[in-house]
Amino acid sequence: MSPTIVQNASAAHQESFPISIGEQLVQSGCVSAGQLARALEVQTKEKGVSDQKEALIGKTLIELGYISHPALLNCLFHQLTRERVAYHLDPQAETIIRFENVEKTLDGRKVLDQLNMAIPANKITAIIGISGGGKSVTLKHMVGLMKPDQGEVWVGGQPLGKLSVRALNGVRRRFSMLFQEGALFDSLNVMDNVAFPLRETTALPEAEILERVEGCLQEVNLGGMGHKYPDELSGGMRKRAALARALVTRPEILLLDEPTAGLDPIIENAIHYLMCDTFMRTRYTIVCISHAVPAIFDWCHHVVVLHRGRVLASGPSVEIRNSTDPTIKQFISGDLDGPIHVI
Repeated sequence: MSPTIVQNASAAHQESFPISIGEQLVQSGCVSAGQLARALEVQTKEKGVSDQKEALIGKTLIELGYISHPALLNCLFHQLTRERVAYHLDPQAETIIRFENVEKTLDGRKVLDQLNMAIPANKITAIIGISGGGKSVTLKHMVGLMKPDQGEVWVGGQPLGKLSVRALNGVRRRFSMLFQEGALFDSLNVMDNVAFPLRETTALPEAEILERVEGCLQEVNLGGMGHKYPDELSGGMRKRAALARALVTRPEILLLDEPTAGLDPIIENAIHYLMCDTFMRTRYTIVCISHAVPAIFDWCHHVVVLHRGRVLASGPSVEIRNSTDPTIKQFISGDLDGPIHVI
């Protein structure tokens, strides 16, 4: 790892995160303080966008010619790298989701076996492991879509198994989920797909809903595409539309179930950049199930390795990537020779 990155990270863990995305870009030397001030002025005066929507400052900086879109994404990735290394040096974070001795049996097979796990708040956590290891089942337990046969799942200090239906629904509103296949409604256009959760769960005026939807579409680079239907979109565009729908409710916790599944390497990389961009703008807690190994280690702070329904390892991504555990090493390398037998 670059000595410069480690040195910068040593200072980074002393900084108070989060800082605004504009400040991050200035800190990284991607734009000047004057350019940021000008972009904020344009957003406020010319576009009628308040400082509360500085999350779109990158788009304004691009439009003003201060930075290109690829350069913006690379700057955000560099900032995330600094944070990942800082987290490795000082892995202190509040726990927002906790599993205590969780067991779940499906069709006679124990999928989760005395699972103990902690998810850090305001970080990107990747859950990895071989197929059938319990990753998607774990995600469903986080939002109460499944209940453990034994044990307890805690979200923000609340035990899901002991909550009333009303209280559980309140906890669920803290989450949004991007399903593996996107789960867009084929009969609705992109605008209506993204607006769906707001229309179903809130009493917001339609004008405010449409404004928020268009803002989310812009955030995922689908501005002006609301009239299109899912079958008119590429695989990567459908993933972005599904992400916009997940973001439109402004959740605290974003769950991503295999966001890069079935995508070619270029689109997979683009989705990872989008995940980074989303985190930098929102600072949501993001939990991502992924088979994109070893690439995913570059895009998350924390990694949980599930194996046979239990946590085999959990910690900063830098630490897990360098693990000497034979099972983890085999999974990362994809080698057929090792403790995991698949043939």
